[in-house]
Amino acid sequence: MKPRQLLDTLLRDWPAKVLSLAAAVLLVLFNNMTRLEERSFSAPLEVHTPDALVLNELPPERVRVQLRGESEDIFRLQEGDLEFYLDLTGRSSPGEYRVPVQLRKRYAAEAFGVVEITIQPAEITVSLAERATREVDVVPNFVGAPPSGHRLQQYTLNPPEIEIVGPPERLDAVEWVETEPIELSERTGSFSAKVRLRAPDPLVKLPAGEQVELEAVIEETVVLTTFEPIEVVLINLDRDLEPVGDLPTGLVRVQAMQGIYDTIGPGQVQIIADASGVDGPGVHDVPARPLLPSGMLVLRYEPTMVELEFRELPADE
Repeated sequence: MKPRQLLDTLLRDWPAKVLSLAAAVLLVLFNNMTRLEERSFSAPLEVHTPDALVLNELPPERVRVQLRGESEDIFRLQEGDLEFYLDLTGRSSPGEYRVPVQLRKRYAAEAFGVVEITIQPAEITVSLAERATREVDVVPNFVGAPPSGHRLQQYTLNPPEIEIVGPPERLDAVEWVETEPIELSERTGSFSAKVRLRAPDPLVKLPAGEQVELEAVIEETVVLTTFEPIEVVLINLDRDLEPVGDLPTGLVRVQAMQGIYDTIGPGQVQIIADASGVDGPGVHDVPARPLLPSGMLVLRYEPTMVELEFRELPADE
């Protein structure tokens, strides 16, 4: 076919041919679009600030993300493969700034053919303030008390103070930084532990770290008590003798651990008068001593000597 004839053939009914071609292109595009799927999720939002400035208000913690693309691609993509952040590192003075939410793809995300990524909101207003610092005490948050017979004797925290960073007005309201709860109800001995700190304000940061070392000394409780009145018990008396009148009473002051003290029953603390040296009727000085369970320390007792009168038993006894 000659060139002229070929051109005439191509141009014959050209409007219809153009419309047919456009329809075919639209059909292909529509087919491709109908094969695309959507997936939505929320993702954490990071905020990058310059060293001299800090956040004065909390921006949203997360943003809404919509993915549109081939089903295989958008569902293989993990949320951690995309990072969303606000970049304020170029700002040099306090104030409010409206900045776009930026996206950083990790290496794995580059392998997927995601057609479109939409972020809501696309821009966020952020307030910055001058960076301030101060030192405050660390305070332990003890919960409960050691079991009966034990007590928290002392504790140390390392470090005892910690630096806090944030907007000046926020720092002025912070008196101390408290630890997470430290349970004592089952502690019967000394212990050490790493304890997390509670940030006193979402905008106040702890640049030195969020943990401190705790050393706690738990000891058994020492009881000081006096048993009185205690009857004097006479031992080793000759079977032919008997005391005249009633025996005196006394007292014993002791020191003991709470656990031992709690086990003491009636009659277990006594004063013993040893009459082995009494050789006949009459008035005699009988030495006395305390008798009590092991583990108890005698601090004082009375009497140390008992003056008693003895007589012979009647013959018929």
